[in-house]
Amino acid sequence: MGMFDYKNYSSDSSRQLVKETFSVSAYTRAVGDEEAQAEINLGKVHELSPSDLGVGDDKLDSLGFFKIESFYTGDLEGGPQAKIFGQYDDAGKLARIHLNIAGTNNIIDVLDYLNLNSREGSELLEPILQLVKEFAVANGLEGSDVVISGYSLGAAVANVIAAERQVLVDGFFADADYVAFAVPTVYEEPGVVLNIGYENDVVHRITGDEPNFLSAVNALDPFFVNPDKNFDSSTDNLVLFNDNYASPGWDLNVFSFLNIVSAWNAHTGGMDSDAITRISNSTFYEHTQRDSTVIVSDLSAFQRYFTWIEDDRSSSSSHYGSVAFLIGSQYDDLISGGSNFDYIDAGLGDDIIRAGVGVDHVDGNKGHDQLRVTGCSHEWDIFKMADDTLFFVDKDANSIDLVEADNVESVSFNSELLSYLNNYDIGDNGLVDTRPIMKWFDNKDKSYSDHVEGSEGNDQLTGNVVFGRDGNDKIMGTEADDVLHGGEGDDVILSLVGNNKLYGAEGDDVLISGAGDDWLVGGIGHDLFVIGKGLISSAMSSESFGSDIIADFNNDVGYQDIIQFSADLFDSVSDLVQQTVQYGTDVVMSLTEVSHLTVLNSTVDEVLAATYIV
Repeated sequence: MGMFDYKNYSSDSSRQLVKETFSVSAYTRAVGDEEAQAEINLGKVHELSPSDLGVGDDKLDSLGFFKIESFYTGDLEGGPQAKIFGQYDDAGKLARIHLNIAGTNNIIDVLDYLNLNSREGSELLEPILQLVKEFAVANGLEGSDVVISGYSLGAAVANVIAAERQVLVDGFFADADYVAFAVPTVYEEPGVVLNIGYENDVVHRITGDEPNFLSAVNALDPFFVNPDKNFDSSTDNLVLFNDNYASPGWDLNVFSFLNIVSAWNAHTGGMDSDAITRISNSTFYEHTQRDSTVIVSDLSAFQRYFTWIEDDRSSSSSHYGSVAFLIGSQYDDLISGGSNFDYIDAGLGDDIIRAGVGVDHVDGNKGHDQLRVTGCSHEWDIFKMADDTLFFVDKDANSIDLVEADNVESVSFNSELLSYLNNYDIGDNGLVDTRPIMKWFDNKDKSYSDHVEGSEGNDQLTGNVVFGRDGNDKIMGTEADDVLHGGEGDDVILSLVGNNKLYGAEGDDVLISGAGDDWLVGGIGHDLFVIGKGLISSAMSSESFGSDIIADFNNDVGYQDIIQFSADLFDSVSDLVQQTVQYGTDVVMSLTEVSHLTVLNSTVDEVLAATYIV
C-alpha cells in the first residue's frame, strides 16, 4: 500500500504514474520559461504538436497551448488551455496519451472557477477531448490509455471531466486515468480520480464537492478560510514544510483564500518542489495510506541551519501528535520525531535526527547522519543487529519508547550536551565515548546488550529480548520481563509470565497477552490483540490475569485493529459493555476484580466496535 495507490495498479505503477503526471503538469505550468522546462525530465513523454495530431496550428493560442472555449469568455486569448503529450515504449510505439489542463495563468481564468462545482458548460470540453479520442483511436489506443491531469484550475477541470466521463465524447474516457494536483474542486470518487495536494495550500480542496459555487463559498469558514475537509479521493494530511510554514508568523496568519502572500505559498511553490518524487521514493512509502500524515522538507538553505522539520501544531491542520512520516531532502536537515510513532527518512545529506519519544523507525539514508536520542545513554538498552541496525529500548518498565535506526553513523543523547559535539561512535561491541580528555575519567562507553535475532525468513524464536526482523515470525517470551519485537512481516508474538513489552512493528500482527502486566504495541498494520488466550494465561484462574495496556489501538490512518477476548473473561457482549468505561482519553475494561485492560487514546464506541469474544 502507498498513499498514491490508484485503481488496480500496483503500488510501483501508481507512484510512477503520479511522478509522470506531476512532471507533465510542471512542464505545462512552465510554458514561457524555457529554462525551467529544460530542467523537467519528461522521460519517454513528449509534447505533441498540431501536426502530430493531424490538425492545423489554428488550434493553438499565441503561447502554444491548445485552446478550450470558456463558458464566460468564449475564445478570448488567455482562456482555458491544455497541452497534449504522447508517452512511448522502448520500441517507439505510442503507449499512453496525456491530456494536461493548464492552471490559472491569466486574470480572465478566474471567471471559470464560478462553474466548476456545478459543472455547467462541461460540454465545451468536447472539442479537445474529441481531438484526443481521434488520435488515440488512430493509434490503436482506448480511453483507458489516456491520462487526464492538471494543476490548480486545470486540476479542477480534470475533476469535472472525471465527473462527466460517462457523457462526454460518448463515454470514451469512462476508464481513463485522472490525476490532479492542488485541486480546488473535488469529484469525490477515489476509484476514478486521485487528487494530490498539500494541506497548507489554501487552494487545495477549498470548494470541495459542493453542488455549486455559492454553496461552496457558504461552506467556507469565516473570512474565506479553508475548512480543511477530508475526502477519500484526496491527500488531506500532506505538509510541504517550507520557510513560510516554519515561520512563527504561520500560526498568526488567517488561513484564508484572500491571504495570497502566506496561505498560497505552498500552492505556488508546490510545483517547483521535488517533494512528490521524494515521497514516492522514501524508505517507508509502502506503509503510508492516502491520509497518512506526511511531512516533507522544502526549506531554504538558510532555514535548514536551525529549523527542525517536525509535525508542527498548526492552525491549518488537525493531525498534530498523530503518527507521522517525515521526509528529508538532499541537503543537511534537522528532523525531529514527535510524541507519537514516527517514521523518518532523512534523505541525502548529513542530517541530525531527533528521536526517542514513542516508537520511532529511522533511516538516515545517505550521508553522515547523527541520531540524537532523548534522555541519557544510561537510560537505554542498546542492541546491534547483524546488518548494523540499532535498537534503543527504554529501560523504564512504564515506558514503551523505542528507536529502530538504520544507516546512521553516530549517536548523541539529548540530555548529554557534550555528545552533540563529540558524538558516540558506533563500534562493534558498543557505542564509543569520543569526548576529549573527559572520556578518560568519566567514560560513557555503552556496551550492546544480548538479544535473539531472526532472519529474513519465517522464524520461530524464544528469548528474553527478541527481534524478529523480516519474515512472518512466531516469537515467544520467557518467565522474565521480556522485550519482543516482530519487525517487518505478519508476526505472532506471545507473552508468558513476566511484565513484558510486545511490539508488532510493520505488518498485520497478532499480539497475545500473558499472565503479567504487558504493554501491547501493534505498530503499522491491521493488528489483532488477544487478551486471555496465552499459553500461560489460559491455564490460570481469572484472578491471576495481569493488567495490560494497548498503546496504539487504531493509531495509524487506514488500518483497522481488533481486540479479541477469551470467553473465560466475559459471559456475553453485554457483560463486556458493562465492564467498559471511558477514563479521560482512554478506555478501561475490567477483566477481573483486580485486573483490567487499558486502551490508550480511544473512545468506548471505537473499542467496542472492534472487539469480539471467542
